[in-house]
Amino acid sequence: MKNANKRTMQQKMNDFKRFGFTLLALSVFMYLGVIIPTETVTPSKTITLMTGTVVLLGLSLMYFTKAIKYKKDLQSADE
Repeated sequence: MKNANKRTMQQKMNDFKRFGFTLLALSVFMYLGVIIPTETVTPSKTITLMTGTVVLLGLSLMYFTKAIKYKKDLQSADE
């Protein structure tokens, strides 16, 4: 495999990891908005925050899965 192609795959793997961690952190903050009690919390806000949390966790999982795929591809290319 070409060196440039390996470098591109390495960069994509790193980018997908960063995207995954960013979305994971954002979902944690949204979940904290659900569990911290305040007087202004309405059921619709809770549903919106939980839906956003689940969507962000799903996207984070997708990005981590792509990063793992690129890592396996890089390892198989080195062999």
